[in-house]
Amino acid sequence: MNSNKISFIICTNDESALHECEIYIQQLEIPAGFTVNILPIRQASSMAEGYNTGMLQSDAKYKVYLHQDVLILNRHFLQDTISIFQNNPQIGMIGMVGTKQLHTNGCMWSNPMRTGAIRSHFLSTSDDYFDIPIPQNRTFTPVEAIDGLLMMTQQDILWRSDLFTGWDFYDISQSKEFTRAGYRIAVPYQDTPWVLHDSGFMNLEDYHKYRKKYLEEYHAQNQVEIDACARFIATSQDTPVAPKLSEDNAVSTLLTMIDEQKYEDAFHFSQENLSQNQDNELFCILTLFLQIFQQETIAGIHEIFAPLENGDFNAAAWLPKHYDQICRYLWRIEYNLPEEFQKEAQEYFTKWHVSEIARNRIHILCIPE
Repeated sequence: MNSNKISFIICTNDESALHECEIYIQQLEIPAGFTVNILPIRQASSMAEGYNTGMLQSDAKYKVYLHQDVLILNRHFLQDTISIFQNNPQIGMIGMVGTKQLHTNGCMWSNPMRTGAIRSHFLSTSDDYFDIPIPQNRTFTPVEAIDGLLMMTQQDILWRSDLFTGWDFYDISQSKEFTRAGYRIAVPYQDTPWVLHDSGFMNLEDYHKYRKKYLEEYHAQNQVEIDACARFIATSQDTPVAPKLSEDNAVSTLLTMIDEQKYEDAFHFSQENLSQNQDNELFCILTLFLQIFQQETIAGIHEIFAPLENGDFNAAAWLPKHYDQICRYLWRIEYNLPEEFQKEAQEYFTKWHVSEIARNRIHILCIPE
């Protein structure tokens, strides 16, 4: 392996998210004598399969496996992480957040032994410093497992694509594989979060399916939890679909009102039904735009829905992407990216009628105080 090379390996199905991720990687300070490359993996059938593809394509000693929706904010990220590796050769893998002790049920966050830091965006942004703080006089803390949003290695160990054929538990499995191989895992001290994870709503559809596989492979003696997974999976398969249909009907009603430009009616409908639809990402995003519409109406302007009225756009498809793009451009300004990237942000706001009211409202949601 090339000990002076760093590869960023990113499974992607969203070119806009990948582009933004790459911009932040390009802002990182590169240690003297090192080279950096980015390996996007498209059309992966699973995270483990995609990461194996990237690993086998790269001769870099240091590999950063990260989600396409992760932005690295710490410009000294590479110096900070490589220093930990070089001073601690027994450490095989580093993550931003993790747990010092996994719960017996296999769920990373069930045990109050979590540690690390992250800036997370989930229709609101917050800084999370987890239960066990890392003392400032220590560069890292050892953990049993790390979250898959960012996993950096200095050793190559195959990901268990034979077991984890989806998008869950690949990270905890890889943590176990590194431990099996005799390596330690670390989470570094972060005065402020080193990364922003634009995670959106979580999809837990197959979570317990892969939790069961994890337990069977790494904790086969824990038959109680394995049986509990099996019962949960069986129960989920038998659950009526009526609640989902109800959510879809609420979104459909809201979209019809917006398409017909009945914004006032849509606003009141969204407020009356928000509590029952808080787990529906599209409903929440539509509600946000309707709240902005209401604020603009009070201020005597009409901007937020102008692109829908002036162009051939589908509200269901365009508004979520529009929200994502506004957040990304606000982050470019907040984190002081080079002028060319901030200029793109201002041009986007002008072109798509993103008023100061809209920017301020979304700023509250995507940037912590």
